Amino acid sequence: MKFVHIGDLHLGKVIHQCSLLSIQRELLFELLDEMDQRNIRLLVIAGDIYDRLIPSQEAVNLLDEFLTKALLTYHIEVLMISGNHDSSDRLHFASSLLVKNGLHIETYLKEKMVYVEKENVRFYLLPFVKPSQVRMLYPDQEIHTYQEALAYYLSKQSLDHDYQNILVTHQFVGHSSITSESEVPLSVGGSEIIDASLFDDFDYVALGHLHAPQKVKRETMRYSGSLMCYSFDEVKQKKSVVVVDTDTMEITTFSLHPSQTLQKYQGTFAELMDVNFIEKKDDYLSFELLDQKIIPHAIEQLRVLYPHLLQLTYQYLMKDAKQSTFRPMQSIEQMDTLSLFQQFYHDVKNQELSNLAKNVVQELLEKAGEKSEDY
Repeated sequence: MKFVHIGDLHLGKVIHQCSLLSIQRELLFELLDEMDQRNIRLLVIAGDIYDRLIPSQEAVNLLDEFLTKALLTYHIEVLMISGNHDSSDRLHFASSLLVKNGLHIETYLKEKMVYVEKENVRFYLLPFVKPSQVRMLYPDQEIHTYQEALAYYLSKQSLDHDYQNILVTHQFVGHSSITSESEVPLSVGGSEIIDASLFDDFDYVALGHLHAPQKVKRETMRYSGSLMCYSFDEVKQKKSVVVVDTDTMEITTFSLHPSQTLQKYQGTFAELMDVNFIEKKDDYLSFELLDQKIIPHAIEQLRVLYPHLLQLTYQYLMKDAKQSTFRPMQSIEQMDTLSLFQQFYHDVKNQELSNLAKNVVQELLEKAGEKSEDY
């Protein structure tokens, strides 16, 4: 038996006031077509179905359309858990009624972990777990971290090793995992990280939460990653869909091909204004300008060529921000207007005002009535 493992759909995601819903729709329906061509009839989604606890109506409609087509048109069974972005109550709505149609949704932590049995395989559905939820189940236990919570909870479960045991969960596993800007931290100070060894008893672990596709500790414990980039630091990640063969535990992947995606480019303003510099002008873009001065109204001019330009930065300003160190500064009240202008010029241009320019500024200030410190 083969199944597809995906996660972190983040339906309704908006970046820089721009909705990604149309791309998400493309990806989801391409996924169903690809599964149908490969004759794969089981889909596992490892959490973060929506991007927000209260999703937009458009995001809800897209999920409804996607699941309806998966279940009724392609006859693909779906196993789904909630992630840290999801509302357990909202996602769980009508789940008991939907089981008979092949949709299994698990959003609550239960004393006995829920599983779905398919042939000789048991799929255990463990939604995003907080330490407080485990404490509610076991109030006599001292549980503070995610590691303690998952370790104790799993110690209370029993697996039948006459079956292939597959875990579907949404947690931050492993200290060396690749993270992205678009992932919301589960806690402060790294206490959300759990050790991969907690899942050693499972034959395959389908993880959600991290957006970069990656294995953790072994080939059969992995994050599928998100179907598309959700921040510009993800543009170099090769997004893919995971296929698992439960007979051989062989892992393969395939790629999807959205008509638009996020891309990041470097260049001077003149280079970027060249119509031949970038072929796909309708992607969602971030530009880093290499010019050594600020170009007035640069983003407005560039958007004539690139309608979905979302972000514009200057390399020299970013480099200066990284290299800058805190140094004592005079109080504004202690600085004359010329000194204030010199400081402003240095902050913007990353260079000192020349003596000639200083004289010009001083002359202008005097003409404007600046002849004393009382200005």
